[in-house]
Amino acid sequence: MILDHTEQFIDRTMTRLGELGIEVKGFDMDHIGYQASSDKDYDELCSEFNTFAKRVSEEIVGGRRVGIYELHEPLKFEGYIIPAIELVAPKAGQQCHSSLEHVEFVIKETFESFMSKYPNVAWDVSSIDQKDFPMIKLRFDENTQVKFHIKPVLSIVASKRLNSRVGVGVVREKYVISKKIKS
Repeated sequence: MILDHTEQFIDRTMTRLGELGIEVKGFDMDHIGYQASSDKDYDELCSEFNTFAKRVSEEIVGGRRVGIYELHEPLKFEGYIIPAIELVAPKAGQQCHSSLEHVEFVIKETFESFMSKYPNVAWDVSSIDQKDFPMIKLRFDENTQVKFHIKPVLSIVASKRLNSRVGVGVVREKYVISKKIKS
């Protein structure tokens, strides 16, 4: 099952962050990401994901499908409560394995402030100005990375849904979090 090795994956990721001296204590571990090896694999994995989570969003991001799933039972890891998992299809021509691929944290400061604490880290800032979901990334190897962003993914999905239903351009995050949105 997909979730069988999450604890080991998160533990290895946290160890690598620790080796770099990157402090994530106090941040929310927003979600983990699972990379599908092909579009066919993505389609098959959707069925499995539906057994332990509810898909709340699927969009084309960077030329590939990305599904956001709210877990029926949040994952727990050393005090972190992880409410979501992301399923990512490969980009055109991308060769990859089907496996857990990333952990994402919500930071409580600006990207610039956070990165300035770790000047010797090779930050990937290619998505820092992304409209809906800006982030910075740290790639450990070909198959593992950590991403840092400002807002929880489920809050972003809820805000997008609410905006599309009522035609509002901006929604205060406090309102989105405090209201349960029905599909």
